[in-house]
Amino acid sequence: MAATAARAVRARTRNPLSADDVLNLLHKATRVGADPNDILRKAGAPFSLADLEAGRVPAVGRKHMTAIYRECVVTIGWHSSRLDNKPQMHPDEFRLMCHCLITARTLGQALERQAMFYRTRGDRLSAVSLAVDRGVATLSVDTLRRRKSFGAFLSDLAGMSIFARFYAWLIGMGGHVFHVGLAYGPPFTDEPVADFFVGELTFGHPVNTISFPERLLAMPVVRTPDELEALLQEFPFDFMAEKPAGLTVSDRVRSLYSLTLMRDGRLPPLDELAALCGLSGGTLRRRLQEADVSIRSLKDEARREVALALMARGRETVDDVAARVGFRDADTFRAAFRRWTGLTPRAFRREVVSSR
Repeated sequence: MAATAARAVRARTRNPLSADDVLNLLHKATRVGADPNDILRKAGAPFSLADLEAGRVPAVGRKHMTAIYRECVVTIGWHSSRLDNKPQMHPDEFRLMCHCLITARTLGQALERQAMFYRTRGDRLSAVSLAVDRGVATLSVDTLRRRKSFGAFLSDLAGMSIFARFYAWLIGMGGHVFHVGLAYGPPFTDEPVADFFVGELTFGHPVNTISFPERLLAMPVVRTPDELEALLQEFPFDFMAEKPAGLTVSDRVRSLYSLTLMRDGRLPPLDELAALCGLSGGTLRRRLQEADVSIRSLKDEARREVALALMARGRETVDDVAARVGFRDADTFRAAFRRWTGLTPRAFRREVVSSR
């Protein structure tokens, strides 16, 4: 794929932010026709544009920055969609799409579901497809814009950034393993983009793309619906307030144990676990030793997590839950459950039911 320019944007600590950071963001929104004071008002910010410009706001905290960013992204998207006479994805639709993806077993399956989600939109919001060539997977996202306005550029940039961050979160990876290509050339290649994107960015592609090593398609989704609910309290509008982070190896192993127990009622052997983490068995053992974490403790944490979830759900008997999480009998499970919670399984279930 040819690219007219390439840029690597370094990650930076994002909380709190200076007034200049906020002013730069508001300036971009102003360029697409937005009113910065209206954005600040809708965000509930306790200051005005004049306060920012006069230096009366030394720093902006996470809560207000997330709200301001949300209003900027939504406003920029609205102006861009109006110019192109095309629909805009509502935040509730984005949440629904995320919930469609979270129960996928692998990243590849999640991307297939995302493509299906867009195909079901009769108004042609975007055209999404996945291709693999010589060890590189490429997700193409044609937003069907004219790609001429600054608003369209910012909307596409923000959208691709959101997708790349979400994929990395799904498989528990930090850093910037997803490379974004934009269907924009000059004059957009010289625009500062750090308030919308961090990572490797190239320009001049036929359509917007996200590319990554093919092996990541087989990486398991290690997040849960509960974790997604917590994430969506701020995501994707926490971009400037939060530095992206991945799971530690021990957290990844615990999550894989929990997910496999919940889905299949088994704990994968170490070699299988290592492959799911993209590591050799020896490397996984060494990483866990360096973190002073034992496989046994991670298995116990996973059994506890799944047992509590199943007991709270209330569909299975105590005997069923004991068997599901790998205990040889219900009495051993009851003893472990009391050690975990200070309650018997039945008392725990009664407390959960009474609190609903």
